[in-house]
Amino acid sequence: MREPGVAIAGAIARDEGGLAFITCPDLDLRDWLVREVESLVPSDARPFRTSSVAEALGEPNRMALIIPNDEAEVVRDLDACRDQALEPPRTQPIVLFLLRDGDGHHTLALEAPSAWSWAGGSDVDPEALAELDMDAEREAFTAEVGTTPEEWLVPWRSQDVPRTQENFTRAFWAMTLE
Repeated sequence: MREPGVAIAGAIARDEGGLAFITCPDLDLRDWLVREVESLVPSDARPFRTSSVAEALGEPNRMALIIPNDEAEVVRDLDACRDQALEPPRTQPIVLFLLRDGDGHHTLALEAPSAWSWAGGSDVDPEALAELDMDAEREAFTAEVGTTPEEWLVPWRSQDVPRTQENFTRAFWAMTLE
């Protein structure tokens, strides 16, 4: 399981003046993810929120967090304006927040090859990354520890396992898989 925060930071940092897409399942989580991005970036990025591609392009030395009102239109605008993002060269990325299975992703896939190539793999869906493949995680736990999560938790719960950082981490992992 990849850590969503690490994936977000990697997508944003991947291309200094590039474009990153962050996928959100709903509007409430989108607001939280915007705040999360603002907290992850260095202060010299000076992130600002906008719904406008023109405003984002007008601030090449600041990280633009595009929170679109009309996802499809913003994706089309980004696709049409890719060359404008090259002059003057951006020193900070543009981060576009799109709803999963929304109009933006549909437009990106069917109508915006330039925007998609501009992002160049800098797309992340934090919720999907946070989802567990229970079978694979249980196999990994058993391979690493030598017992199933449930078996390992018996001595943990009876206080027979030392309370070390490693064991607290293992207990959290086991309880998640239980």
